[in-house]
Amino acid sequence: MTSLILVLIISAQRPGATFLLIPPSAKATGMAYAWTAIADDASANYYNAAGLAFIKRPSLTVSYFKVLPGLHPEMPYLYLGAVQVINGQYIGFDMIYFSPGKTQPVIEIGINLGEYTVYRMAIGSNYARKFSDFFSLGLGCKLIYAHLVADWVWEKMPELGIDIGGTGISYAFDLNLLYKIKPYLSMGLTLHNVGPDISYTESGSSDPLPLLCRLGLSGKLFEFENLSMTLSTEMTKVLEGMFANTDNSFGENMRYEFKEAWKAVGMELKSYKILALRTGYFYDCEGDRKGWTFGGGINVLNLEIDVGIDEQIFYFETQSRKLSLTYTF
Repeated sequence: MTSLILVLIISAQRPGATFLLIPPSAKATGMAYAWTAIADDASANYYNAAGLAFIKRPSLTVSYFKVLPGLHPEMPYLYLGAVQVINGQYIGFDMIYFSPGKTQPVIEIGINLGEYTVYRMAIGSNYARKFSDFFSLGLGCKLIYAHLVADWVWEKMPELGIDIGGTGISYAFDLNLLYKIKPYLSMGLTLHNVGPDISYTESGSSDPLPLLCRLGLSGKLFEFENLSMTLSTEMTKVLEGMFANTDNSFGENMRYEFKEAWKAVGMELKSYKILALRTGYFYDCEGDRKGWTFGGGINVLNLEIDVGIDEQIFYFETQSRKLSLTYTF
């Protein structure tokens, strides 16, 4: 589990709830996660809720995959996202479930006390409003829950001096913006996970949430009746722990933080609005993640089936493939 946290985020302070940094959409994964300025399906609840205001019909997105099976074979991740249009109001809901797997507590004399599943969840709602045909804002809130230790563990280990606990709880807000500068050019800006530290009931300790800022640009390179190509770029920065080196000047810290930001460029080629091919390049200097991503999808009878592959960005061998289904009503 330590390795997973390291490849997700490295900062001066140790954030909690790092599962919030795992991107869920197969579409976005195929384009190296550069999705903030696109956000045109129900996964906009995760990437940029302001995009909900440009979705014309209700839709549902489901994603499922195993997180980095090269590290551990059983770390399932499930994402559900939905958008509903009610009297011109754009409402979104989403849920994340992630489990690092099962654990078996063992006391000093080597006795296995049993087995339980560790998991994290986040349930959120979003509201988006379109202020013009080109500009929208989105506001989201989410409840975050982490189940770390089963209650029966404390009963079997009274020497710890803890009667009950083993959970972490917090909440957070997301701020989102989408601006269609031109019919063929869009900009997205988000600030996610703004909230109090996640507190753990078993010890009273807490960790800061992974405060995240994304800036993206997306444009149509060309669009004909039966063929189009989209280019998207994005920079992502985990704000927790910024400017930690007090010996550096402001300029030196800014250059360092820019260097350490995650950078991505993605491309999508779509034919007849039915078939899609995607690729992208992702670069994370500090986390040692860099490489190409790939994906594709098919859209038939309002059902989109998409696959995203990002296994090449990791420095260890893994088989990271994501599957997403999107249905438009």
